[in-house]
Amino acid sequence: MGNNGYVDELNRPRLTTNVIGGRARAKLDALIDTGFDGSLCLPLSIAVQLGLELTGVTYVEFADGTMRRELTFMGRVGFGKFEGKVEILLTESEDTLIGLELLKGSRLEIDFKQRKLKIT
Repeated sequence: MGNNGYVDELNRPRLTTNVIGGRARAKLDALIDTGFDGSLCLPLSIAVQLGLELTGVTYVEFADGTMRRELTFMGRVGFGKFEGKVEILLTESEDTLIGLELLKGSRLEIDFKQRKLKIT
């Protein structure tokens, strides 16, 4: 798998990701969140449009220690040469987040000076 992303004006690493649900697909500009140990977190509005499959419930711990019960969904995600089924959480935020579970087995290189990102 090889894919290039970029570092945005706020120094956040970003990657274009394809998300596929039961009704539609979307090409999204996602933020790589190294503090998120799940696979993918989508804004609620996008998840509804895609028609993701509800699969269960999980508990999520936030950076401040707060625990919250969240619904989990299943969808397909693709970037570079990778495509696979992953568990997806929803957020009220407007950012799509890529978590560490989706990147395990990959090498992530971030060059802040050149504003480039590479996943291999």
